[in-house]
Amino acid sequence: MNSIMQRSRGNQSEITKELVGSIVMTKYNNKTYRVDDVDFDTKPSDTVELKSGRISYIDYYAKNYEINIRDSNQPLLIHRSKTKIQGNTVERQIHLVPEVCYMTGLTDNMRSDYRIMQDLAQYTRQDPDKRHKALLGFKESIDESQEATNLLNSWGIEMSGGILDVAGRQQPPESILIKNGGTFPCDSRKESFDNITRKNFVISSADIQSEFTVICTNKDNQAANTFLETVGKVGPACGINISRGNIVNINSDRAEDYITAIRSNNADPKIVVCLVPNNKKDRYDAIKKHCCIDQPLPSQVLVTKNLNPKKAMSVVTKVVMQMNAKLGGELWSVHIPMKKVMYVGIDTYHDSGSQRSVGGFVASMNDLCTRYFSKTTWQPSKQELISQLEVCMTDALKQYHDKNGYYPDRVIVFRDGVGDGQLLAVKEQELRDIKTALSRLPTSPELVFVVVTKRIQQRFFLKAGNRLTNPGPGTIVDTKVTRDELFDFFLVPQSVGQGTVTPTHYNVLEFQTTLKPDHLQKIAYKLCHIYFNWTGTIRVPACASTPTNSRSSSDSRYTGTPHPNSPTCSTICRPGTSFRQRQKS
Repeated sequence: MNSIMQRSRGNQSEITKELVGSIVMTKYNNKTYRVDDVDFDTKPSDTVELKSGRISYIDYYAKNYEINIRDSNQPLLIHRSKTKIQGNTVERQIHLVPEVCYMTGLTDNMRSDYRIMQDLAQYTRQDPDKRHKALLGFKESIDESQEATNLLNSWGIEMSGGILDVAGRQQPPESILIKNGGTFPCDSRKESFDNITRKNFVISSADIQSEFTVICTNKDNQAANTFLETVGKVGPACGINISRGNIVNINSDRAEDYITAIRSNNADPKIVVCLVPNNKKDRYDAIKKHCCIDQPLPSQVLVTKNLNPKKAMSVVTKVVMQMNAKLGGELWSVHIPMKKVMYVGIDTYHDSGSQRSVGGFVASMNDLCTRYFSKTTWQPSKQELISQLEVCMTDALKQYHDKNGYYPDRVIVFRDGVGDGQLLAVKEQELRDIKTALSRLPTSPELVFVVVTKRIQQRFFLKAGNRLTNPGPGTIVDTKVTRDELFDFFLVPQSVGQGTVTPTHYNVLEFQTTLKPDHLQKIAYKLCHIYFNWTGTIRVPACASTPTNSRSSSDSRYTGTPHPNSPTCSTICRPGTSFRQRQKS
């Protein structure tokens, strides 16, 4: 607490912003609490009412835990817990003394310290060989403990002597579709295509030209000129129609100054680029809120320190690609033989500080999967299932018909963010709602509904002589470790430079189609390549990742209804191009 107060120079609002949302662990009972507020009016020397009478916080800790509070003037942390009593939700406040709490997790300063992260990686990112040895060591410790062995025997559980051998197969590397029907090969080891930016590759370019504005402080004017000069080099080289935009200087880096510059800009830009001196979150949120709710305008936020000579070319290339995508351009795609297919992505966003959750819904509008219809819905806090899915699906089908002149022959849905315990509820509600929307069509599209799960415990190793390595991108496992009662499979879509690669689990809840299981597995892998924020594969199909951006663009920090012309409302968007991009490069 002292270090935070020194950094913020006693500014209460800055202290609150830094602490709210963090998780602390108490020294005396090892329980964790989320910090919901900071009470600067209450001190440890103040008293609190207990059943036995009033007592100060200092005396309470000394009497119950033999802890001596040294600083009697420190503010207290507030945790709000909700409990149900006779069917009614009751909220109560718990006051915590910072001196007896440990901060958990990593701060932004820690994450930006390369040495700290490198040291942590030795324990958090173990390679397959180390992980295997750790598992065998755990098995030995269980065997050596008679108490643990007796407990497992009482449950009828026996641990195997080693890891399970399973058969898998690997999809061939994909070729990326680029301009004029050309192709670009993926790196077979990493399944990435970073070098694509060195070619004139863009499938279709937005007509940006000089119709964009860079907003920066007076002292960052040189960085803005560097940005514009680099834009003129990398944009045309990628095939993007962009030239030099104009610069608007502001006096300070306050969020209000950026918003005023956006509001009063007479140039009427198609997109605005804000150069900011640091990763100050409240400023970023304020800019995005204004461009989403108050004044619908695509925006890009870039930290000026990343425009140094070593990184400028790479960073600006990614920013220009984002600008092109946000304004309707198509960067790349993959070859998908099936036509007239709508790919749907669904996800839900929960903000612990909000009374509402947000559901995100996107649906592809073309065969290349580069154009998407998007929609967000509000629902009660912590509710995972989307209650308005029937409306979303109906609107998407109408939009698909308006764009193409026909309805899709197949609808393939990828549902992200659902745990195994909710599969039945998803099937009974969300799948039912989608079927209801499809039943109103004059045609009868085939339907596939898949739940995508990223946070899983399973890991797969590839035997390479006497060593264990990570399986290559495109590896599929659908035997032995899958369920008998469900159609499910595991897909390894990426490669990792450190540690052990984590597969993605696919649970197929509906498979009313003429497709074969192998076809669905190939489609899932192909769609992992079409996320415009990354020149490589991501962990889930792009349509399942795009609603992650879409629904977070409507999160509680942006209180208010998005403007009707904002891309966060029902609109056509590109994969990974929502306003709420955390693309600060």
